[in-house]
Amino acid sequence: MDGVDLVVPDGKITALLGESGCGKSMAAAALTGSLPDSAGITGEVRVDGEPVRERRQWLRLRGGTVGLLPQAGVTAFHAEDTVGEQLRALEDRYGRWSVERACAAAGYPAELADLYPKQHSGGQIQRAALAAALLPEPRVLIADEPTASLDMETAYGVWVTLRRYADAGAAVLVITHDVPMLTATRVADRVALMREGRVIATGDLAGLAALEDSYVRGFFQPTGF
Repeated sequence: MDGVDLVVPDGKITALLGESGCGKSMAAAALTGSLPDSAGITGEVRVDGEPVRERRQWLRLRGGTVGLLPQAGVTAFHAEDTVGEQLRALEDRYGRWSVERACAAAGYPAELADLYPKQHSGGQIQRAALAAALLPEPRVLIADEPTASLDMETAYGVWVTLRRYADAGAAVLVITHDVPMLTATRVADRVALMREGRVIATGDLAGLAALEDSYVRGFFQPTGF
């Protein structure tokens, strides 16, 4: 990443697009304090105008202010405990959303909760990870490819959930390649495009699709990236 400048407003969904390897997931890791100190990242992250500088601040913020749905949902869970046990632990710790509410919002079937993470399909564990991200009711929700393993109907349901969560006042950043779904649903308020570690354009879908830049226009062609 180099010179990434990105604002994620409250009450809005911001979609972050870009070809594979351009830095989207790295940006999510930086925003959630997931990069090791040895990564040598410089810059500043502000939440509600206040700078976040120290790792212990991130540990506190990630408990309720900043939530992350990782690209691989299985990494949101420990392998040795069932998904249900870990969701209940989150409920006990934060006491904001109930497990039942979070699972219903994420479309995660309650009957799967007794299974271990690796006993789930990719789509199932992705929805479980979304439930886990929603349980603390974070002010900022970052979702990295939340619909990558889902069929179209289930993916649409996840987008509806993210839309409703933003409408309730949260700032939602979604890293995605699913331009057809974004175009069909118009669920994103703002779109940012990354290339080679930099944010090169921001705006609404219609505005970006009309740009003459060949890289930008490539995302809105039938083949895309």
